[in-house]
Amino acid sequence: MPRTIKYDSRGIAHIYQRGFNMSVLFYSVKDILVFYTILYTKKNKYNVIVLGVVCMYNHYHLTVTAGSHEDIANFQREFESTYAREFNNEVGIKGRVFEPVYGLSNKIGGKKQREATAYLYNNPVEKQLSERALDYKWNFLSYAESDCPYSEKLVVRRSSKQMKKCLQKVNFMFKNGYYLNYDFLRECFSKLSAGETNQLVDYVIVKYKVVDYERTIRLYGSFETMIIAFDSNTGCEHDMKEEYSDKSYKPYPRLIHSLIHDYGFANPKDVLKLDYEERLRLCNNLIRTQHVSSFIAGTLLHVYQPKPKRRKRCE
Repeated sequence: MPRTIKYDSRGIAHIYQRGFNMSVLFYSVKDILVFYTILYTKKNKYNVIVLGVVCMYNHYHLTVTAGSHEDIANFQREFESTYAREFNNEVGIKGRVFEPVYGLSNKIGGKKQREATAYLYNNPVEKQLSERALDYKWNFLSYAESDCPYSEKLVVRRSSKQMKKCLQKVNFMFKNGYYLNYDFLRECFSKLSAGETNQLVDYVIVKYKVVDYERTIRLYGSFETMIIAFDSNTGCEHDMKEEYSDKSYKPYPRLIHSLIHDYGFANPKDVLKLDYEERLRLCNNLIRTQHVSSFIAGTLLHVYQPKPKRRKRCE
């Protein structure tokens, strides 16, 4: 499908992309970190400045600026194809991960840019995953003010031998311009305690700093003013239509927990190794036992089939 809207370098671009057939993209912190560190390496390659990013189970939002539409198009293509390859390879599957075309709308002028920024950061509030934008971990907003918002402060000299080795490996990957893949993260996490894992996650997110927080904050004047604005107004997006999805995404973490503890999937994404009929049966079971919609269960298990769009009738 050809793209009709191109990036206008006078403003910022709001980019929206979802999993193929609205399927879930992020099952675990490993998915988030692979996605995030790929985003970092590709934004640097194409000189894209990221003002905001949020990971929302079956879709993501970005606000970015760049030198040209071609820079954004190349960045998106390489960034998404790299994550799709890593996503599939982890569980040995094939097929589309993202929709063929991402949504893009241009935001020119301070008012529209603030509206789009508030909309992005408040997406988890809109989907009932948090009370406030600042409470949601995967819009990375807390990292604008803290290097360790979700863990104890890291003191390297007091860290365990295993932790020091993981930090050295992260530093090596970062210095050489590599993203962190699933094998790398799995090996590190397997050697760390829960507390150390949280510290490593915070360390990676700060090390691979994706968001230009100073530029984002500049839209509001200060961090405090920005947070007040987010708390009082969820923002809006009139220029880009998101497809139907359930209003609440609260069941997603509960179902992922169930896959691990009730169905024995150490890695919840391993459920995608099941054949289609097995996933369909599991989907129906989750709908019945967990009292969730067919949309939530179906997108989690990659069996949801959106209704085809009706063509407008020509008069």
